[in-house]
Amino acid sequence: MRRVSDLLRTPAGRRLTLVAGPWDAREVGSVVLVDEMRELAAAAPGALAILSRHAMRSCDVLDALRLAGRGGLAGIVLPGPSGTTPETVELARRERVALLAGASDHSLSDTVLGLSAAVRADPGLLLRRTREAIDGIGAMEGAGEDDILRAASASVGVAYMVADLADPAANATVIRVGGRPDGYVCWEGEDPAAAIVAQVVATTLGRVRAAAREAEAARERALLALLGAKDTRTAARRARHEGVPVDGWHVAVFLRDPGGEAAPGSADPVLREARGTAAALPGALGLGDGRLGDTGLGGTAELSAPPLVTRWQDGVLVLLTADERTTLGAGLPHPPVVGAGSLGAGVGTCQAGPDGLRRTASQARAAAARAAAGEVVRFDRLGVHALLAELSGSESALVAARDMLAPLERLGALSAHAVPTLKAYLDSWGSRTRAAELLSLHPNAVAHRIRRIAEALDADLSDPQTRFALQLACHVVLDHDCLPGTTTPISSS
Repeated sequence: MRRVSDLLRTPAGRRLTLVAGPWDAREVGSVVLVDEMRELAAAAPGALAILSRHAMRSCDVLDALRLAGRGGLAGIVLPGPSGTTPETVELARRERVALLAGASDHSLSDTVLGLSAAVRADPGLLLRRTREAIDGIGAMEGAGEDDILRAASASVGVAYMVADLADPAANATVIRVGGRPDGYVCWEGEDPAAAIVAQVVATTLGRVRAAAREAEAARERALLALLGAKDTRTAARRARHEGVPVDGWHVAVFLRDPGGEAAPGSADPVLREARGTAAALPGALGLGDGRLGDTGLGGTAELSAPPLVTRWQDGVLVLLTADERTTLGAGLPHPPVVGAGSLGAGVGTCQAGPDGLRRTASQARAAAARAAAGEVVRFDRLGVHALLAELSGSESALVAARDMLAPLERLGALSAHAVPTLKAYLDSWGSRTRAAELLSLHPNAVAHRIRRIAEALDADLSDPQTRFALQLACHVVLDHDCLPGTTTPISSS
């Protein structure tokens, strides 16, 4: 550990002159610039305080020595040359504080920087500061990134920051999650302790992020299991265990992504952007004016948990949950909409509990299926289409519809196109010409397909009730399974 006598031998210290007091009474732990006397009183024990001229206007040398002695400082540096008196010499000796004078032609900042670098380069102090910082980080089990950065910065005396990309002009060390780079810990200065501790901070943040992502993945798996479960009670219990807020008031936002899920191991820009946008929500949510904004949680509803964002079926589901439902509000922040130029979005109604969670998710997906690229559709504004959306979300209706259309699976190569063909034909009021336009086929091809479909179903397509039942079954199955090219309703005109 360096003392004042050691600092006087450094390049920055050679411009200082010992005026009074012992030069090796206390070890120097830090160097501080004092512009007001209250800063001198607040300086840490062992500090070498460099006083500005402004500080000396409000306090004489004797008062400064007394403050430094009470605080256990190693020494004080006066601005410019200074004389002494017997009283000053005796007080400096009694308080065990080195009194030094600086050179009049040398700036205070250069003195502070030079002496600070010398102090920080001391092996003993470097080891102590590093050990204290690492011990402090290790004691923060379960803390968040911000708390870890704040504690590390305070213990080392530098400002650590996290960035997605490293600034070439700054020091940086990589954060790794699962062996892959996931950002950087950055700081300024040439402090060796800061560089060592930065490695520990990066490793700690990597573990924190890995644990957070695993917990998030577990919540997503539990949410997906709940959405597709036949036994809602068991699935809800598992979801609660994983931290899914199933018992609150829910609003789902569904982003229909025709491109589908990214390949394993590759980037998923839609999902990443949705997560980034959802995380930025301040907490109060709603939907109005045909744009995402007023969801029905109300103007004073606070989110009870961070938004859950996951891939689901043919898009991305964002689940927003509050503890209680309040009156509808306006002028609220917008829920996330990703890629407004290419994706359609749907918003479900506000629903409570596990069953309500499933319902609002189904509603949001049904609404998104009827949204054009860049458009947001609310389920409660679907009108007559809301009935079809409700049926497509009903397990019993889906089973009945699939049973009704099951004979079409025996049509061989035609089976994959049978339901879309039948839907187009029935939506077109039995017009082979209109159905052919929708399916990009020749009318004769449509007629051939419909004849085989009717035979397989043993159905009389001239009977109104039969047509209605089959048309409804086609909509329920295709809305649920979301086959390519079938998510947009076919006009009957």
